[in-house]
Amino acid sequence: MPCRDYESDYSSNWRQEEYKRQCDKLARIACAAMEELARQGREDFLVLKNPEVAEWWAEHVKADKAEKARIAEEERRARVKAEALARLTDEEKELLGLKKPAAKKHKKFPVSKELPTYEVDTWVKEQEEIEYMLEDLKESYLQITRGK
Repeated sequence: MPCRDYESDYSSNWRQEEYKRQCDKLARIACAAMEELARQGREDFLVLKNPEVAEWWAEHVKADKAEKARIAEEERRARVKAEALARLTDEEKELLGLKKPAAKKHKKFPVSKELPTYEVDTWVKEQEEIEYMLEDLKESYLQITRGK
């Protein structure tokens, strides 16, 4: 039976991403089926009967092992890094360039944790003043550009 994806033959808006998603989905389905056959001790039934399945399954098992090893190594490295960083003081991290220096408070202008509060009327007046100033600037610019 010539099983394959017939949809892509007729799709004029075929996109690479959709094809990749579909291939990944089919690989997950095939992998789950083969793993279940292997769990039951019956994977040879399909592997021996179809050389295409045997080739795909061998490559897939190899790729899965390599990916699991890569992920395990990545997790190990992250764990070792986190453990090493946990042993360092803030000063050591800063000296090694692993941490930004703490912001120093300016004695003359202490940082307030409270946000400034404005009265609505004050804010509106300030906005109006800003608008007038912008209009003046605009008029000045126009006069300069016109050569007056």
